[in-house]
Amino acid sequence: MNNRIQNTGFRIQERRTETRWTGGQAGRRLTACLPICLLALLAAYWLMPTAPFVSAAPAGPSGTNVQPRPTGVIVDTPAITIAGASATTTATPTTSAHEAQIQWTFGTVSGTYSSCTVQAKTSYDGVNFLTLGSAASVTAASNAVNAWTLVEQLGTTSVTTSSVSSSAALGFGQLTEFTFSCSSYGTSAPVSISVIYR
Repeated sequence: MNNRIQNTGFRIQERRTETRWTGGQAGRRLTACLPICLLALLAAYWLMPTAPFVSAAPAGPSGTNVQPRPTGVIVDTPAITIAGASATTTATPTTSAHEAQIQWTFGTVSGTYSSCTVQAKTSYDGVNFLTLGSAASVTAASNAVNAWTLVEQLGTTSVTTSSVSSSAALGFGQLTEFTFSCSSYGTSAPVSISVIYR
């Protein structure tokens, strides 16, 4: 009987020693793993892309007021000075645009402007501008408001190939501008332009 008690006591003692040894080994493993885990977290933080963070909107070409809106909407107020028969606005980045809502509001016009049009132009390479749609007839008179919309043509099948052209575009490129022209003109025609690109 005493042998059984001694054997049982020895086994209990053996298990206690085993448990202490295993627990100590786990602690050493955790201590060794902790610096590696911290280094991995720091590396992940430094390599993380900055895309999820919102940054201030950059100024457009020539300092124009480009205001990005959610879901790819851009509101712009391109600048133009009309002092003769024709003038061109500053260009706006429009890579993701599929339509434009345009409004030209004239201030106090000096002289008479007649047969005036505004032609949208876009550039795929940022250098060569092609006409986009047809020219819109506008009234260039004091306090006249002119509004119109440009919409890209949608294909009827999954892939549509347009005719090749060296002067016309069927969709918005990376930059879009507007050219104002009149058959006869006065001294000045100040205008405020607002364009919403989607």
